[in-house]
Amino acid sequence: MARSKYMLIIFSAMVLQATVAWYPSAALAQQNDTLRGVVLDLSTDRPMQHVEVVNLVTGKAVETDVNGNFSIKVEKNQRLRFEYPGFRTDTLVVIEFELKRVYLAPDESSIRIDEVQISALTDNQLTKEIERARQEGQVAEVSQYRGGIRLSPSRWLSKESRQARQRYDLLIAEQERRKIDARFTPVLISSITPLKGQQLELYMTKYRPTIDFISSANEEELRLYIMDTYAQFKKLTPQELAEIKAPEAE
Repeated sequence: MARSKYMLIIFSAMVLQATVAWYPSAALAQQNDTLRGVVLDLSTDRPMQHVEVVNLVTGKAVETDVNGNFSIKVEKNQRLRFEYPGFRTDTLVVIEFELKRVYLAPDESSIRIDEVQISALTDNQLTKEIERARQEGQVAEVSQYRGGIRLSPSRWLSKESRQARQRYDLLIAEQERRKIDARFTPVLISSITPLKGQQLELYMTKYRPTIDFISSANEEELRLYIMDTYAQFKKLTPQELAEIKAPEAE
């Protein structure tokens, strides 16, 4: 009888120990429902923004931030899809919840609009392309049944919308560049200053005005801007001049 009681006590202790050991594991499993990571360009090792990360089981989708970081709800053994225009779509099976580094490779077979293609557009074509990209990438819908304008997350996360937003940014940058170049010209600068050749190029790179200034300044204000910045340019040391980089080299 005493032996039976002794065995019962040992068995009870083993059950209690197993129960105590199980609960921390369960709690840990509940905490591991969010995967965090960073998406990088395989060819440059740079972080990639606006990469779409989709849980293929739940349909939940997020986008990477400016530093390539993402955070998404996922369970063990579920699959994630990583997609970005111009890059090969990749998938990942979640087997543990450590910080992930995901590398995407450029898809050389894809057709992408780039700065070279955009610079070949006429001003009229550029304006039309900007409006088309704006409409394709917009995130608002107009509905007469739901109180007017409302946000559309599905449209914002769609592949077509993301491609349009990327194209829109490139087109706007080109339009702003042309507006600045149309007024901040070598001919105008040479009529006000004695700058020529390499010195003129360095000056124009260093003191290139912003689009906001160009859009609001009249001719007299632009001439005063050139005179003031030329006075600053003359005070630059040889080392400071050597540190000036052309926009395409940055």
